[in-house]
Amino acid sequence: MSCNHISKVLDWILDDNTRLVPGLYGCVNCDVVSDEPISDGGFVSSHSHTDFVDGCFTCKIGTLQLATGDANGALVANNWTNKKWDGELNAYREARRQGIQPASTKMKDIKKAVEASDKIGQAFQA
Repeated sequence: MSCNHISKVLDWILDDNTRLVPGLYGCVNCDVVSDEPISDGGFVSSHSHTDFVDGCFTCKIGTLQLATGDANGALVANNWTNKKWDGELNAYREARRQGIQPASTKMKDIKKAVEASDKIGQAFQA
């Protein structure tokens, strides 16, 4: 039984112009390996050229660079938000432990309640 070879790129190498080009081809369905695209009368790899060709998907993939982009900034901003939130909740817990009742869990209300408690000498109840 013969295989209907479907070519795939197994390895990429740098050409003389330091561009990535296919260096080794293989078959999707069997273990055949070759320096040239594999064909058995059926599909032949569309990437058999060595120079960049506009419109070639494989050439385009070779030019892509992966980066975190805005996602990294969003994580940093989200982490800052979590730190702020945790700080406010910890300050609220500490005020409640002392018997102080701030008007809310917002830092400005917690500070007002603590300052009022210090002035009147007892736990402030908003």
